[in-house]
Amino acid sequence: MFLMFAVSVAMLKISPRTADTISVADTSAQSGTYAYSSMFDGEDAKFVAHRGYSNYAPENSIAAFETAGKFGFWGIETDVYETTDGAFVCMHDEELDRTTNGEGKITDYSLSQLAEFEIDTGNNIETTENKKIPTVNEYLEICARYGCAAIVEIKTIRNYDALLALIRDSGLHDNCVVMGNINDMWEIRARDADIPVMTIGYTPAPYTDSLADITQIPNNRGVLYNYPQVDAAAINSLHEQGIYCGVWSIDDKDVAQQYIDYGADFVVTNEIPAVLDYMPNENE
Repeated sequence: MFLMFAVSVAMLKISPRTADTISVADTSAQSGTYAYSSMFDGEDAKFVAHRGYSNYAPENSIAAFETAGKFGFWGIETDVYETTDGAFVCMHDEELDRTTNGEGKITDYSLSQLAEFEIDTGNNIETTENKKIPTVNEYLEICARYGCAAIVEIKTIRNYDALLALIRDSGLHDNCVVMGNINDMWEIRARDADIPVMTIGYTPAPYTDSLADITQIPNNRGVLYNYPQVDAAAINSLHEQGIYCGVWSIDDKDVAQQYIDYGADFVVTNEIPAVLDYMPNENE
């Protein structure tokens, strides 16, 4: 059983975007016009479950994704690798060793070979029933079922067209962010003019280190920052340039509220809205 805490998140609201929504007529990054995705509309706080609700189920597992959906997260984040036979699976590490009973690089296996392994490490592993390595199809189905945004971080893939086709077929194209290194984001943008793409910022680098590349991508672009990299002034500056700003990973509700007040577009967390004493999402 999950450890339950009665924590209210009704007061956590995202501040309205500081930059006005700008015309999409000219998609050139040099022109000063940018598109914004409607998925970021609204003033409710937008929390993203890091690798699913990984404080309460094994990370990047079916159970973690479903638990995040049941607790009403705005989005669910996962990491994606491509198998030798062109399937896409959810796992954070390049190698199987830390979280499963397999070993070696995940990209050296076919999907059927990966099906022989199971997740053997993680929170509440002893009560987790479905311990298989999830496919991206299964992850997207859970996001769609619970009305959660799909936050997809590319780790190692070859077939960008196939990944985008899965996202479109899931019905989540307009409720999805694709993240990763800048080269992968260019590959995605070359195939899809509209889906939001984001690179990832890491401390101790200043937030401006992530801007030179992402500002060259037209429309619906942003950076997911390690939260100490940005403050209210930085987030305001990003929005003025038509750049989304997510922050990771914040597990303290007071710190989260601070970044919501700063205007962050979403907050990645392992804990918040930590955990309610009921399941707010009954969409099974």
